[in-house]
Amino acid sequence: MMRSVVGLALILLLALALAQGPRLTTPEEVARATVIQRSLPAVVKVEGIPQENFGPGGNEPVGGSGFFYSPTRIVTNYHVIQGLKDLRVVLYDGQPYPAQVFAVDRGIDIAILTVQGVRAPATLSFGSSQNLPIGMGVVVIGSPFLQRHVVTYGILSKVGPVELVQEAPQTDIGTEVGEVLFTDARTEEGNSGGPMLNLQGQVIGVVSMVVGPPSGLAGIGLAIPGDLVRQSVQDLERFGRVQRGWLGASLVDLTDLDPILLRSVGLISSQGAMIDQIEPSSPARSAGLRGAERNPNGKLTSLGDVILAVGGKPVRNRAEVVQQIARFRVGDKVRLTVWRQGRRIEVTLTMVARP
Repeated sequence: MMRSVVGLALILLLALALAQGPRLTTPEEVARATVIQRSLPAVVKVEGIPQENFGPGGNEPVGGSGFFYSPTRIVTNYHVIQGLKDLRVVLYDGQPYPAQVFAVDRGIDIAILTVQGVRAPATLSFGSSQNLPIGMGVVVIGSPFLQRHVVTYGILSKVGPVELVQEAPQTDIGTEVGEVLFTDARTEEGNSGGPMLNLQGQVIGVVSMVVGPPSGLAGIGLAIPGDLVRQSVQDLERFGRVQRGWLGASLVDLTDLDPILLRSVGLISSQGAMIDQIEPSSPARSAGLRGAERNPNGKLTSLGDVILAVGGKPVRNRAEVVQQIARFRVGDKVRLTVWRQGRRIEVTLTMVARP
């Protein structure tokens, strides 16, 4: 019944478009145009002034994109607002309004801002990002090239992990994103934080980065899956912090360790991650996991436990350990396969709320 109603609506919209002129000629064009017109008022440009003045132009506003999910709050990327002050959002009508940070989720590069002095002219809702068909049409709205409300259209090109998310080991931003959505819809740096929409007008992803040369035609947009963002937003709204699983320990890739030291404990593969330091009151501490030992100069003298698999699934590096554990929720039990003192053992973690 629902399909027939939707089909009838598209036919009526198509008939209306044809009566007004030949610009919209297919049901897909009508659906796409309808989604765009309804979604544009919910999308904002996010701006702020860098807290650090880096010379000429240092006081010029920088930022990205975002969108209203409630009457007074927007979602954007954490990296969009990181290091900025005097935050504001610019609405579809061009009017700016001040904004304050409500909560952040560095693990998946998400921030929530509360907008002051205005209520949302429109809001967007999240749709499922599970089992999306490759080739489906997607709409991206954002603020590339310092422009507002620029729309691009393309297809969902791929769903899967991307190594570039882990290229910056000095930061924990985005390290808990396991899979991302790829699209050939034109995206640029200013699109970060903006929505990726399906043709029902639902947010299936939040644009986070672009792969390819800056302003190049070969750029591929990457988006954080909408289900992950929705879960984070619900956690932050309800608890003030995310409820994803965490280990509570620093990790080191085996490829960064001396092969001779690995062989001395019977490891012949570089697949896995070593536990270095363990935080107090963490799942790792409660489960009895062991960290590495170092001399006063910081030189490694004894290996910590090496995590080989999470929930029975082999892991290649520390990034995969973090991503796999993040799939669990508070109260869940997680089985780790660990290499300790020359033998393989099983350890069970119990997820607790993050500090």
